[in-house]
Formats: sequence, structure tokens, C-alpha cells
Amino acid sequence: MSSMKNVIITGASSGIGKELARLYAQTGANVALTARRKDVLKKIVEELKSSGTKGKILFASLDVSDADQNFKVIPKLIKELGGLDLIVLNAGISTTSSFGGRSFEADRAVIETNLIGAMAGVEAVLPIFQKQKSGQIVAISSVASFRGLPGSASYSSSKAGLSVYMEALRGEVKRYGISVSVIHPGFIDTPINNRMKSRPFVISVERGAQKIFKRIENNVLSATVPWFPWVFLGYLMKRIPEFLWSKISLK
Repeated sequence: MSSMKNVIITGASSGIGKELARLYAQTGANVALTARRKDVLKKIVEELKSSGTKGKILFASLDVSDADQNFKVIPKLIKELGGLDLIVLNAGISTTSSFGGRSFEADRAVIETNLIGAMAGVEAVLPIFQKQKSGQIVAISSVASFRGLPGSASYSSSKAGLSVYMEALRGEVKRYGISVSVIHPGFIDTPINNRMKSRPFVISVERGAQKIFKRIENNVLSATVPWFPWVFLGYLMKRIPEFLWSKISLK
């Protein structure tokens, strides 16, 4: 049973966010789902309510890349929930292309969604968490943050930036009783990666979300999901010599 009562999850229209919303709803928590696709969110909420959940299930359209929306939508949801204990900053997009053939606008959208959007989400909840002297902020990063991946420069850099931002944030907000968790998923079968040619050690979104849920409940500082083999691969990714990394990552 989750100890969290009021939860907001961004990027909850599919993948990890959707599954986490389901898991928290099953515990009886009050859950607010956000994403750009309001029609999809509405269907998910209807499904959750029909499954007999006991807590409030709310939803709101939110494009996290629009910083102003974060400061309007999130406080409103907090008021409707009756407070906030946990926010999961899960919203993310990706683009894959090579330099010279990529769109700058597409790359900028990745940074604005994955990094700037999460930063805005943090700023939107901090006043509440600071006032109540408690709260948990969870960022869904990626193993792609461990080393720059050719063809995914903007995605890798956005997730690396997110991880480092959260590490810095943790040191600043600890005195307020606020915890910060960074989750680094490996390949989990979600729309963000299901068109990739190679997805080594891929696991189902249901299994991945369950593992992430447990890490959040354990209030970890940082974790790879699944732990094996990514804790070892992540270690190697950071330390393998450049000439070897270039050969491996370009395959």
C-alpha cells in the first residue's frame, strides 16, 4: 500500500506514466494525470474509475514544454487533489536522426519537453512542498543519460541535464524535508522507443512500471530499471574508452 495520498504524474497518456497512474490508483491514492492528449487522458481516467478505485482520479491537458502551462495547471490540480505528496516528472519525447539531417526545431522540442518542462514542474510544486516541509519529486531520466548516443544527441543530452539538475536540486531542498529521486529506465516497451531497430534487454511496460513504482515507494536517490543488467552496463557506458564506444554505439 502506497503511503502517498496525492500524486501528480506528467506524460500519463501512455507508457510508463499511464502504468504508474494505474498502480497508484490501485492503492487508493488521489491521482492527477496530465499529458497533451486530453481525449486519451479522459478514456484512461474512465477506465481507472470503472475499475473501482477509491481515490480521486483527475486529469488535465498539459504541454510541459510550455513553461507557463506548468504554473497554471499544476497548482490547480494540487488544489483539486487537496494537497500534494508526490510528483512524477515523466513527460518526455525523443527524436532520432544524424547531424546534418536533423531538424533543429525537433531537437529544441526534445530539450524543452524533457529538461525545461521538468524544471518548470519542479518550480511549480516547490512552494507547496517547502511550506508543508515534505514532498517527493521523481524524475524519469534514462540510461541514455550515461553517455551520448549517436543519433540521439538531443535525447541523451536532455536526460543527462535532467539527472544532473535533480542531483543539484536534492542538495538544495533536503533541508525542507523534500526528497528527490532519479530513475534511469533501460529499454522498456513504450511508444518512445518502439520504432527503434535494436532494444537490448527490453522489458514490458507493465513490468517496468512495477519496478519503478517500487523504487519510488522506497524513496531511492537514484536507480536503474531494471537493476540487472543496466546497473553494470551503465557503469561501463560511463567508463569505456572512446574508440570502443564509437564502434559499439554506431552499430
